[in-house]
Amino acid sequence: MESADVVIVGGGIMGCALAYQLSKRNVDVLLLEREMLGSQSTGKCAGGVRQQFSSEGNVRLQQRSVAMLEHFEEEIGHPADFRQIGYLFVLTQPQQVEDFRHNMEVWHRVGLAEARWVDAAEAARMVPILNVEDVLGCTFCPSDGIASPADVTSGYAAAARRHGARLREGVAATGIDVASGRVQGVRTTAGDIATRLVFSCAGAWSASIGRMAGLEIPILPYRRHIAVTGSFPAVPRDNPMTVDFQTSLYFHPEGDGVLIGMSDREEAPGFVTDVNWDFLEKMFAQAARRAPALSAAGVKTAWAGLYEVTPDHQAILGPIPEVEGFWCAAGFSGHGFMQ
Repeated sequence: MESADVVIVGGGIMGCALAYQLSKRNVDVLLLEREMLGSQSTGKCAGGVRQQFSSEGNVRLQQRSVAMLEHFEEEIGHPADFRQIGYLFVLTQPQQVEDFRHNMEVWHRVGLAEARWVDAAEAARMVPILNVEDVLGCTFCPSDGIASPADVTSGYAAAARRHGARLREGVAATGIDVASGRVQGVRTTAGDIATRLVFSCAGAWSASIGRMAGLEIPILPYRRHIAVTGSFPAVPRDNPMTVDFQTSLYFHPEGDGVLIGMSDREEAPGFVTDVNWDFLEKMFAQAARRAPALSAAGVKTAWAGLYEVTPDHQAILGPIPEVEGFWCAAGFSGHGFMQ
């Protein structure tokens, strides 16, 4: 029977990053991915990386993430395509302004000194297609930006393999053996593996991995849509990631076009990833209100992926006490790649 110090279930950004971090510390790692590395939520995300969070812990975590991405190629030997074009949060409600003023105090206190307030006039200069008629203010952090999920994931995977990690594609976990309250091994479609430590990095599928060990992990899958336009010179490559906080609409330059996304707050949980074209019509209607020039943009491609959402929208990180040897790194609620 094959064995490993650690079995990681899930080969997205979390699983591949963990495989690298453990293997470079001489831990014997075996990662299982039932499809292809980075092919699920990681490969379908927008690639945003921001430090502008409401909780101090997340801000500090993101400062470390940005520093890591700034030196990614130096450490990993692979580019991350990290472009620090900044994040612009557009605020249209008095309560949002009040909340973000508090956030700004937190950001400055923990050293995110470059984050600043932007008024409507400056926002219009930064993003010329932006409709600012109802804008009460904005926050902007120039060290935020976008990176390539595919490049970062493949970089981590290659580095993990160089350190001896075994990364198996096309192999699914089918069961977790537990005896006397602790993990004993993992059953897979390619045979059994003896291990005393399992990491669930399965994203939206983490609840089912937990159930293999008799655990209830409170993570639900939610479909989220992205569309990319054809060539659109009105949004240049240095246009910041722009977020309409009230509606969750966001857009950023993607190639010579524009990537646009928005959450469907009426979406029920589920594993459906077909594109809902009726929702995309609503998304583009909202995009045209916030940035009227986008009404002339044609859709080049569109897709849907899954968020892995917890009740408090915070990740579940660390050991699960009910079963010794079962650890979780999932439930990032839309922030997994950037964290």
